[in-house]
Amino acid sequence: MGYLVERDSEGRLIYVCDSFLTSREKAVYDNLLLDLENDIPKIEEGLKKEYGKSVLYKYFLGKCLSDFLEKYKINDSERRKFWDEIKDFATQEVRKRDDGSVSKRRSFYEQCYVLSQYNIEVVQKLSWRQWQDLLDRVSNREDERIFEWLRNISEKIREDDWREFEKALHLYLKSKDTSVFSDDELFEIYNTLFAMSIYWRIAFARFSKDFPNSAKIKSKTRRSKKYQSACFQIKKEKRKPLDDVIFAEAFDIAMK
Repeated sequence: MGYLVERDSEGRLIYVCDSFLTSREKAVYDNLLLDLENDIPKIEEGLKKEYGKSVLYKYFLGKCLSDFLEKYKINDSERRKFWDEIKDFATQEVRKRDDGSVSKRRSFYEQCYVLSQYNIEVVQKLSWRQWQDLLDRVSNREDERIFEWLRNISEKIREDDWREFEKALHLYLKSKDTSVFSDDELFEIYNTLFAMSIYWRIAFARFSKDFPNSAKIKSKTRRSKKYQSACFQIKKEKRKPLDDVIFAEAFDIAMK
């Protein structure tokens, strides 16, 4: 579109553009702003009634946002400003999470838009919170094949399992170029790291039940990191693929 709108320090409406705007050009944008002010609250309210605050609310909101981008020819470089306009001038929703002032990636509306580009089967495998974790971590979603892997997961993923999987994925792949892996190789990595995460949850729950008064229970986050590091270290030393035997040994190390 080439020009967007914001408010100055005194709350007055100003147009952000590279050149002087004619009254006709201003009228075009004023109509866009009016559309947003009229339509966005209705869209959000309707979707909330239909889907509550679930991930499908965000998915279908993203579909509507995609239509706005196409209708008003908003290009990629303008998207963050456009999302800010919706937040500042149109929506009646109050969201606690900070979108940041620059990063397009953290914007609520950007994440809804990105979500809407994926197959709904994939979208439903994770909660909105899990999707935010994934979309926030650029390194974990640089290889788009993770979405195909998600589609093939038989059930919706638990919050705690996903949290551990995300951490393991970042730790294991942070210095690797995943493009060298075939689909089967990469999916096997995902499957193994996911199994490692599930093992941690089950083993820690069993430990907590067997030793309910142990002070170690309170340091779960630190011990989880120690467990993951131990898994990768044992794998390296033994030159073996990750499996339940390594998981068990790493868990014992983490809980010492």
